[in-house]
Amino acid sequence: MGSTTLYGRARERADLTAFVEAAASRPMSMVLLGDAGIGKTALLRAAAGIARERGFGVLPLDRAVLRAVAAPRLDPAIRSWLRGEPTGEAELLTAALSALDRLTASAPALLILDRADLAGPALLRLLTLVSRHACTERAALLLAARGAEPPPGLGAEIARYRVGPLPDRAAARLLNACPERTAAVPRRTLLRRAGGNPLALTTAEPPMEFRRALAALPPATRRLLQLAAVAGDAEPVGTINRAGDGAADLRDWAPAEKAGLVSIAGGHVRFEHPLIRAAACATGPARAAHAALASCTDDPYHQALHAALASEGPDELVAAALEDSAATAGRRAVLIAEARALELAAERSPATGDAARRFAKATVAAYRAGEPAYALTLHGRVEALTDDPDVLGLARIAAGLALVHQARFAEAYDLARDAVLRAPADGQIAMTNVLVAANAAVLSGDAAHRAELPRLLDLVADGTGGALGESILPSAANPATRAAVLAVADPAGAVPPHGGGKGMTGLAEISVTLAESLVAWLTDDSVRAAAGMAALWQVQKAYDAPGALAARIPLMILSMIDCGRWRDADEAIEESATLAAVGNLTLLLRSLPGLRGVLEALRYDGTRPVLLPPRPSGDPFSESLRRRAAGMAALSAGDYDIAYTHFRSMFDATGEPVHPFLGPRSLPQLALAAGGSSRRTRAKAQARQIVNGCRARAGSTPTPRMAMLLAHAAALLDETDGAEEHFRAALADQDRALHWPLERAEAQLNYGLWLRKQRRVPEARPHMLAALDTFTRLGARAHADQARKYLPGNAHDEAGRAGTAGAFAALTAQKQMIARLAAEGMTNREIARRLVLSPRTVGSHLYDIYPLLGVGNRHQLRDLLNDGAGTARDEG
Repeated sequence: MGSTTLYGRARERADLTAFVEAAASRPMSMVLLGDAGIGKTALLRAAAGIARERGFGVLPLDRAVLRAVAAPRLDPAIRSWLRGEPTGEAELLTAALSALDRLTASAPALLILDRADLAGPALLRLLTLVSRHACTERAALLLAARGAEPPPGLGAEIARYRVGPLPDRAAARLLNACPERTAAVPRRTLLRRAGGNPLALTTAEPPMEFRRALAALPPATRRLLQLAAVAGDAEPVGTINRAGDGAADLRDWAPAEKAGLVSIAGGHVRFEHPLIRAAACATGPARAAHAALASCTDDPYHQALHAALASEGPDELVAAALEDSAATAGRRAVLIAEARALELAAERSPATGDAARRFAKATVAAYRAGEPAYALTLHGRVEALTDDPDVLGLARIAAGLALVHQARFAEAYDLARDAVLRAPADGQIAMTNVLVAANAAVLSGDAAHRAELPRLLDLVADGTGGALGESILPSAANPATRAAVLAVADPAGAVPPHGGGKGMTGLAEISVTLAESLVAWLTDDSVRAAAGMAALWQVQKAYDAPGALAARIPLMILSMIDCGRWRDADEAIEESATLAAVGNLTLLLRSLPGLRGVLEALRYDGTRPVLLPPRPSGDPFSESLRRRAAGMAALSAGDYDIAYTHFRSMFDATGEPVHPFLGPRSLPQLALAAGGSSRRTRAKAQARQIVNGCRARAGSTPTPRMAMLLAHAAALLDETDGAEEHFRAALADQDRALHWPLERAEAQLNYGLWLRKQRRVPEARPHMLAALDTFTRLGARAHADQARKYLPGNAHDEAGRAGTAGAFAALTAQKQMIARLAAEGMTNREIARRLVLSPRTVGSHLYDIYPLLGVGNRHQLRDLLNDGAGTARDEG
């Protein structure tokens, strides 16, 4: 056995490593328990590899191996036992322990026994005795057995370790290694059926033991199991029982339950292993089973589905019934069921036009279900059947968005553009394709695509929507949709969203929220963008439509980070990672590591390096995210040269941003890295060129956020006294602290550091204290550490201490006394009584004292006097 790559078994591998390492000094024993195909054999192989890496000998342990390995050197008692001759237990145990001692004399050993449930009670009894009495032997005994409980004969001395199903992400990764499995079955369907069982994920062929177990059942029971297998999980056991003419008291199910093949609970049948279902399906003709179910079920959708699967050729009545009931499949189960029902309805359609339309609707359902590969396959079937602009346009909406999910932005744009140029009669089909093109352009950042969007929009005639188009994008949402498309084309001229969806409900409200949240992101309204997209994210989860918002998830997470909702961003990243793995959504698989890297860099505490995401290929959006994460990590670690390399690479050789929306939002970091670089003069010159270009592209009225970022970057690059004007411009609007707390706090910190260099320490203090408060609240550890290090009055800042002491000494004796009493926690009224003043006079003095000492409240005043001004008080 050799080591093997395991999917989703990090915990199990760590436990096996600890188990093997413990056996280097004492005997260890354990049995892995679990269903067939759950991965026990793979774990045994991994354990063997771990043991060999640590110098262990590895020996597969069964009767055949024991006979073959050095049989002449075996103790006579063991040879007799192997031949099946009567052997005394004490004599056999002594011989086995002696053999084990000899085996481990020069190196520890790992003894492995797979399928211990087939080994027989004699061997299991011997292994139990050895585990019970071994004490100094350096050996590990590792077994694997089917089932939830150890096989008879295996004692309690051997530890139990239950191997469970793979988590969703790991199951999806394993499925990626078997692309042939998803050629005919959608990923989500296959993952749901497999239930995390690796064998069921990698093969559709049931083990022979399941076939034998089914063959041993009575004919009536086999018939019921086949009906249950083809019916699916949603069909009640009563319906299946009627279709199979089973006894009313369900006694015909008892043999299958006794054999451990199925269980019945809550009125439904559950197969104990996914491949038992596959084996049961093959025990009889499927069409006959579906026909029987169709005649017995009371549910319109199931009746139509089974009738379609029972039919052998085109039948419009069957196809129409299935199309009419398909939507209920999406509401009650998952959207993938709706897509499959519509696909089946198309396949049963006698008329080509009806087939194309149903395939187009299936394409939309598959996209919404988060199955881009399936959606593209269905789109291909539409293209092969029709050139009708409306039907093709509907399919291309879903196919274009599926291509966006796969990070194939140029293809998505071209497909949607062509759909608009075909001039569908349904104006909403055209409008939605323009929106698809805009979505692709946002992520690609392609300037030519963005510039063409207004022309495409001009080709759309409002008020011409039909049933198909209105079902995708209601015409009531057109004003918001047009505004979103124009914002993608020209963010500088975009009009901020204004709540155009008020009074709307259902799809119209969702469509308006989607459009307005995109405009909010493009115009730097991070709070509104995060709120709108997060609300849609919850709706998407409630309706189990994971594909509906997948293209906006990176924008949502960016907005959450920008407006300080870091915990929400963490949760969204974790949930989206599962969504990305299950659907194999390339866009998310590429962008989520960069988003996670940004948060890790912001929270960097110096104890461990930030793990940078791998470099994606051919995707400016994900690459810009990765570069930003890498640059921020380098800044947090104090490596300005590497930071500058990463932030500079977010712009091309001419200074144009690689991605037009992400590059400009990193200007202060670019400027900061340039100022600290060992190539400072050249780096700052390049950074100035880039900042000037971004300022020109932002226009005469940049967004408040961009105005702040441009001013902050300019201040960091200005080596004259004019830097202060830029800093003040960056901090002019107090509301920016609510919308972009981190970015404003960074400007406050850097302004404080600049003031400190100018020896204006009291003025620096309130800016740096405010920045520290924000960094601490957000959890930006590296930023907070920097603020503490340079904060005037810090133990490491003698200049700050001297400046603060001087400012305090310059106060009048009365103001010094008021400051001390306020720092001790006394109220204005209490101070007034102590000093025989009016409370108003005390308040007036404190109003003068705070800015002179660079503080904003009593808490800061107390910290200041306890640290920086103590000397002044003592000298006084």
